[in-house]
Amino acid sequence: METRYQKWVTVSYLAAAVLVGYVVFALSQRLAGVYDLETRVRNVELILRGVSVLLAAIFFFVLLRHQKANTFMNEVMVELSRVSWPTQKETTSATMIVLVMVIISGVLLGFLDYLWTVLLKWVL
Repeated sequence: METRYQKWVTVSYLAAAVLVGYVVFALSQRLAGVYDLETRVRNVELILRGVSVLLAAIFFFVLLRHQKANTFMNEVMVELSRVSWPTQKETTSATMIVLVMVIISGVLLGFLDYLWTVLLKWVL
């Protein structure tokens, strides 16, 4: 199923496959350390990298050939194209409001923490 968003769907599948490959490599490397495979198996890191790349490639091609996944992702891309994204000015002003509120909340919580500490020292 070729649509106008298929290249973005493919890029998202590739990103997901890279993430899966990295997670598999990290977990298998940790397991190799737990079971001390570095001393038992020669070039264990190379084997783990190869297996991770192979699993990532399999994951990518399964997603790429899966009809329901492609339909779903294409529908997601259509919905994302309909979203009205904020302008840079709106984003900047919203970010400033959030930063000011975080600073005010931090100062307020810091003051209450200081007050609570003083009260506890006075009571105890």
